[in-house]
Amino acid sequence: MKPLLALVAAALLLTACTEQDMCVYRNTAELRATESRINELEGNIARGYAIHRTTEPYTFTGVCRDKDGKPFECTRTEFREVERPVAIDVADQRRQLRALKVKLPELEREAAAARAQCAQLYPE
Repeated sequence: MKPLLALVAAALLLTACTEQDMCVYRNTAELRATESRINELEGNIARGYAIHRTTEPYTFTGVCRDKDGKPFECTRTEFREVERPVAIDVADQRRQLRALKVKLPELEREAAAARAQCAQLYPE
């Protein structure tokens, strides 16, 4: 459920953004994804395991109301995010991290150039 909420929140933020902001957002997606993956890998390495998140349904008995507002017992289904530890190959995670850190400076340069170009295309 959280990824859906994040998507809705991002969409709402983008609707309030300027053309320049949207241009920067579009042109820095790879940098943001890489930074996010670096953070994830660093966390995995520090913990020694990854965390797998899933959204799972659960059912419970609760109180519902009929069309007249009278309460009655009913079965409801909700969803919750469940986190489970997952074994990782720490050496492989370190290799992936090194590769991304090598790539990061180039992505940062590209993002800086994109920001400058967006500022020229869409002055505020």
